[in-house]
Amino acid sequence: MQERVTRNSFAFCSSCRAIILGVVSDQPEQMDRKAQLLAQYELFPFHSHPLWVGVLNGDLSLEQVLKAEVQHWIRTRAGRVLREEALNSAKAISPAIFEQLLETYLEECTDTAGPNHLGLIERLVTTGGYTKQQLEQMEPTPANSAAIALYRDISARGAGCHMLGAGVVEHFYCELSPKIFDAYLRIYGMTEEQAYTYCLHGPMDKTHAERAFAVIDEAARLHGWETVLISVRDAFVATSLHYDGMLQAATGEFQYWDGRSRK
Repeated sequence: MQERVTRNSFAFCSSCRAIILGVVSDQPEQMDRKAQLLAQYELFPFHSHPLWVGVLNGDLSLEQVLKAEVQHWIRTRAGRVLREEALNSAKAISPAIFEQLLETYLEECTDTAGPNHLGLIERLVTTGGYTKQQLEQMEPTPANSAAIALYRDISARGAGCHMLGAGVVEHFYCELSPKIFDAYLRIYGMTEEQAYTYCLHGPMDKTHAERAFAVIDEAARLHGWETVLISVRDAFVATSLHYDGMLQAATGEFQYWDGRSRK
């Protein structure tokens, strides 16, 4: 199993604050807003997260992968509520954000454009042997609970913070998702139908990211640029915590990735 270490207290580290906010206060002319948002990925570059390194290398068993995906289902179920709340908020404050977020909501949380995200993850784990009743009774791991709480806090800052936080994460996730799909078929013996969520969310998440980038300036106007930037940072933190939580379920070990350690 790959190395996993406890995350440092980066939120209180002056050097990390310089990474996060320096582009705002010290050198705004050197980096546009989209680039500043994308730069936050370097704090927790999840293509190197131990969960996905383990999955792509075949270090986990199928049983462990399914336990991890149950946590994915739990987090996605909680995330649907946040999507809807952000959509309702955007409708009241910003037609531009509402228009973009509505399309994403319809694609991800309803069956308008195909199977919804929660339903696809449910298909994955129930095909693997879990029942819907079992899923309803499962509890989030400590890291997944923390991730859900942080996602909720980001959304409470405003619809633009929610959309940019999710969208910038999706910009990078759309590149990882097809690799997970391939590993689930090739290494773990899943069918294409079972693992379809990872096939779909490559191109779909790319589109979601593009919609989010289209409202960067509007989000900054509504919520303030530093609030938007910190929300994107926190979205990467929350995503890393979510993957920590999935790995905690798989291994039974409550450890956290620091964003730097590599296998």
